[in-house]
Amino acid sequence: MTLKKRIVTPGLLLELLQWGTAFAVIVAVLISGRWFAKAQPVYRFDVFLDDQHVGTVSDPEVVKKWKTTRYEEVGRQYDNARVTSNLERLKFVRFEGNKTFHGAYDNEGVIAALNDKLVFAFLATEIRIDGTTVGVVKDVFSAAALLDQVKAPFLNVSKEKEVTILSEEDTGNRPKVKMTAEFTQDVQLLETAVAPGKVEPTEAVLNRMLSGAAQPLTYTVQKGDCISLIAQRFQVAADVIRANNPEIKKDLIRVGQTLQLSVNQPLLSVKTVETRTEQVRIASGIVYEKDSELQAGVIQIVSTGKPGWKQVTYEAVRVNGEPASESVVDETVLELPVRTVVKQGTKVIPGVGTGKFVLPVLQSKVTSEFGLRWGKNHNGTDFVSEKKTIMAADHGKVTYAGWKSGYGNCIVIDHQNGYETLYGHLSKVVVREGDGVKKGDKIGVMGSTGNSTGVHLHFEIIKNGQQQNPLTYLSV
Repeated sequence: MTLKKRIVTPGLLLELLQWGTAFAVIVAVLISGRWFAKAQPVYRFDVFLDDQHVGTVSDPEVVKKWKTTRYEEVGRQYDNARVTSNLERLKFVRFEGNKTFHGAYDNEGVIAALNDKLVFAFLATEIRIDGTTVGVVKDVFSAAALLDQVKAPFLNVSKEKEVTILSEEDTGNRPKVKMTAEFTQDVQLLETAVAPGKVEPTEAVLNRMLSGAAQPLTYTVQKGDCISLIAQRFQVAADVIRANNPEIKKDLIRVGQTLQLSVNQPLLSVKTVETRTEQVRIASGIVYEKDSELQAGVIQIVSTGKPGWKQVTYEAVRVNGEPASESVVDETVLELPVRTVVKQGTKVIPGVGTGKFVLPVLQSKVTSEFGLRWGKNHNGTDFVSEKKTIMAADHGKVTYAGWKSGYGNCIVIDHQNGYETLYGHLSKVVVREGDGVKKGDKIGVMGSTGNSTGVHLHFEIIKNGQQQNPLTYLSV
């Protein structure tokens, strides 16, 4: 057999080299892959609940996904309540090995064991007042809404009835009002975990807060007390007092008796602070300037004043709608007032009255007033006094001095300004017609002449011929 020689060309040699290289790479990859597989660690996770070993799982996510699903199922059963459980105390401890260590795990077994140990609770909000729990509601939003309902009636009080503060003047401007409300007690909202069925409807908690509880109050009966007076003093219904004290019969109470006045008070008291800012008018006022050239009793306006304006901020505090305090917290003058200037005459002209009258008898007492008396009109005012001297009520001129029918001894003074005065029933007249008199001059002595029932002075003021009520001109 004859062997043929194959000639190795350069192209063939290159092809053989390429195939050889590829084979070497494949062998290297296979060898390194087996080494990597042997070197790569394998993780397993021990599961602990309350520090007790439950089992081993391949991945914590297996348990976490199951937990999420269970929470969603229970939440749907209880109106989308926020769910929690003892699973929040789960711990996962990782350990590692390699292919030579076959770490055993049992995902389904662990989940079944956890399901047997599972205890659900609901996340809720506990409402505490001064450290005492008064209710548990679904969440903090429900609690906040409930507390807002307690405040609401008092925040609206300014719309339902006028808030009385220091200024009642209608200035025509619209005041700026700001109202805040807070509780006088310490209120806390705490997240808590409770068993199913322990979360209360907000309406039930609200009613409990509003109806409140009995606040102990006793009172010892004092002299002059009665049921209605005590009820008014303590703002307690009389029927409540009777119900709290069944020993009371026919509303008879005795001094020293102790009464129970306890009534239910809301668990929460609402304090509102209303701040109102408004513009208030400042009165212009009057400044008087004495003028010796002007007749006494005459005034002249020199210049007319103008009111000013100030911005005032008031603060009104109420507790449960009842006023607690009112005050001015800020005041700024916006425009100063301009006072009215008035000249006041001081010049005394003999015989001319000032228009301002004084009592015609000192230390007097009114015994009969102006108006209808015994079916007839009484045109003056009657005075009695231990002082018998009769004086001119104002400057003027005597136009009558003598006996006058019904009046007995009588004096009439013309004050030459539209006014006249009459003095009747005198025992003695010490002036004559035509005499000029000054205010306070003695003109006669009190008596009981004419149609008189006793010693007294009958005094009249006449203006432009019309009888006037003297007491509107005199300070008695």
